[in-house]
Amino acid sequence: MAVVLVTYDLKAPGRNYQPVYDYLKSFTWCKDLESVWLLDTTTSTQTIRDELQKRVDGNDKVFVVRLNQTWNSLNFGCAEWLNRPGRGW
Repeated sequence: MAVVLVTYDLKAPGRNYQPVYDYLKSFTWCKDLESVWLLDTTTSTQTIRDELQKRVDGNDKVFVVRLNQTWNSLNFGCAEWLNRPGRGW
């Protein structure tokens, strides 16, 4: 498993983005910032991006990146989730 960070700016006012949230919730996940999700997955960043592209509008922005063990935070509710024993990187 790897930890993948997904962040986005969803720009269409009034648009139903529930399919985006449902897709992200299909993974083991943690979310403590408004538009940032951490996913525990074997799915590639490209595949996640491609699947999100099917669920967002053309002017929405999406960034997907695989994390490594070098990270720092301040008052971040997902820190414990990231530090779980056996976490795959």
